[in-house]
Amino acid sequence: MRNGKTSCPILGDSTEGPLSRRLHTEVETLSARTDGFSLVELLVVMAVMLVVAAFAVPSLTNTLDAYRVRSTVNSISGLTQRCRLQSLKKNTSERMYVQTNGGKVQLFCQDVVTGTGVLQSTDPQITLGEQFSIPGTPTGGPTLLTGATMWGSSTAVFGTNLPPYFNSRGLPCGAVGVGTACSTIKGYVYYFKYTSQNRSRWAALSISPAGRIENWFWNGTAWGN
Repeated sequence: MRNGKTSCPILGDSTEGPLSRRLHTEVETLSARTDGFSLVELLVVMAVMLVVAAFAVPSLTNTLDAYRVRSTVNSISGLTQRCRLQSLKKNTSERMYVQTNGGKVQLFCQDVVTGTGVLQSTDPQITLGEQFSIPGTPTGGPTLLTGATMWGSSTAVFGTNLPPYFNSRGLPCGAVGVGTACSTIKGYVYYFKYTSQNRSRWAALSISPAGRIENWFWNGTAWGN
């Protein structure tokens, strides 16, 4: 003991020894760290975030577009199936209209006998997003779907981008007039184009002569479900 103070050979005086100085230094360091980030640190973090966003946003947009196309064509397929079932339920011929109204594609189903071709609130219907259009058969890009690709039959007869008709047995048939039996069995394929961010995607709906409804999507090199 010296002057009323305790000492240690290793730590030295309790108030001014190495341990005390070390603790004091650490406290000062922690205090400095709680003052916040410097401007340089914030700029570095923002730069990293911008780089990550530059890579992530196109990928996210591409994924969302693919989801919208698939979801919309699934809805079109559902409406087509409903139109087919309606022909069975009512024991009559049905026609599915595909048209553009106010810049948006509309699809609806009506009886051949009583239908007016004008959309009614009671008709089974769907309105597509403004990114969708019905420009006709693909040109300069996707190849056309064939009977062999869709149904494994190179001799199958089908109409392209024509309004589908269903007879009272639920089978797709050729266009008929009022009071005319829908007896000419044929398949259908209808193409839809989706445009977003100056990029286009193609999809199609097919109805086999046997009444099988399928969705098709162009992946850049081939058609698939």
